[in-house]
Amino acid sequence: MKKKIFWTIIIVIATIAIAFLFFFLIKNNDEAINSTIRIKTDNTTIDNKIVNMQGHWKNEDLREDFVLETIKEFELRNPGIKTNIKWNMDFEGGRIGAIEETIEQFKTGDIKWDIIWLEPFYYQEIANELGDQNWGLNHLVNFENIDTFNDSQKPFILSDPQYRNHMNGIITGPYIEGFYQPLFYNKNLADEIGLEIKNSNMTFDDLFNYFKQISEYNEKNGTNIPILYDSGDYKGGIGYAPSTWNIFQSLFRSEINDINEAKSTEPSEKKLLVVKKVLESIEKLSQFKPLIPGWKDLPWFDTRYYVLEDRAVFTACGASWMYSHWHGIDAEQTMNMVPVEMPVYQPINYYIGGYNPMFAVAKNSPVKNEAIELLMTFAKPASAEKWIRYAKAPSGIQGNVSMAGEVSKETDQYDNFISYITDKYTGNVFDSKTVDYILGEKYKDLTLQFNIYLGSVMDGEMTANEAYDNILNDMNEIDNK
Repeated sequence: MKKKIFWTIIIVIATIAIAFLFFFLIKNNDEAINSTIRIKTDNTTIDNKIVNMQGHWKNEDLREDFVLETIKEFELRNPGIKTNIKWNMDFEGGRIGAIEETIEQFKTGDIKWDIIWLEPFYYQEIANELGDQNWGLNHLVNFENIDTFNDSQKPFILSDPQYRNHMNGIITGPYIEGFYQPLFYNKNLADEIGLEIKNSNMTFDDLFNYFKQISEYNEKNGTNIPILYDSGDYKGGIGYAPSTWNIFQSLFRSEINDINEAKSTEPSEKKLLVVKKVLESIEKLSQFKPLIPGWKDLPWFDTRYYVLEDRAVFTACGASWMYSHWHGIDAEQTMNMVPVEMPVYQPINYYIGGYNPMFAVAKNSPVKNEAIELLMTFAKPASAEKWIRYAKAPSGIQGNVSMAGEVSKETDQYDNFISYITDKYTGNVFDSKTVDYILGEKYKDLTLQFNIYLGSVMDGEMTANEAYDNILNDMNEIDNK
């Protein structure tokens, strides 16, 4: 009997101890967002600092591995620092939720995320919510002031003002991601229809004929194969009507032969005439009813796989980084998508492309120095080389060996596209998410409305003349304020 009582007491004590330990672990996990925790080893207690990071590229094939391996390297080199990463897609509300938490922490000053996910697409969106165009300068670390940073980036990143302009005048982090803008086509559908699509030197007339051939095929065979995938739900995505926007940009730039003239944000009568010409070209394409029915309600992130499922022939939604997006969704179908050079009116010596800093450090982070050191781990030559292998994309970070994508064991159409564009245009690329270079700096905030007009013309809801008149009226309203 005594033995039974004894073992009963032992079991009760053990149960209480396990319950206490379980409670402690849960509490510790819930408080992982604290900047430090205390760890006792033998008779020594040390600080273990935690960097809270909004992550990017989850489920985007080897890009996710690239982030996790870089973090692991950082932690191995800095045993007193740990990284608490939460992927942007895992926030409540997904990517939008990550952006909303960024906005909230800078509104309140309560810094929960030491490293935020930040792409040029979202700078203006955050600025609007904060009511502060200079929020980057006010809330983020300017990496140009960090020792060794400038030497880690390719020279054009710091010499070309376009990269600062994306973030309203500052460099917010290493330019990990490079990209070029392809026009993608679905090879299965192209073969079925009988299209022979140029890999390079495509003109507007070529594009027009492809649209026409698809339309004629549908009419002859009683099919309804959409010609162009585009998306209209832009929150947390890559803008409104991004396929149409990128086609517009390529055609527009091919009428502006000088890259410096193209980059200029001074208002220009010449550029306005080119705007009208491109709108008229898009109107010509609209006669073929190219867009997926209901495209305005399509959120890009949730429907970016449509072209893999033969739901459209062409897309320009997303740049060369779509390889990683698609490969993470369906590796086999990804190899059915072919990137080709964007259409132009006439050849020019620069291309749509650029480089993005994907992350930024909060200036008031309690672990600011550790967060900076983590991002600088992404800025090493070895990281650049790994990025090129993993992402099949260029990088703005100085590497040791290659500039382009031909470092895989077996090259494919994505490697070939990146290598071709790199060899043809070198660093002569220009990216813009806003209409400042088209209409002028004064009219930068008209970007969304401008893209809505583009989508309406491609959809056949608005004529080129109506869209052009609306653009001029919007500009006049700003002039008269």
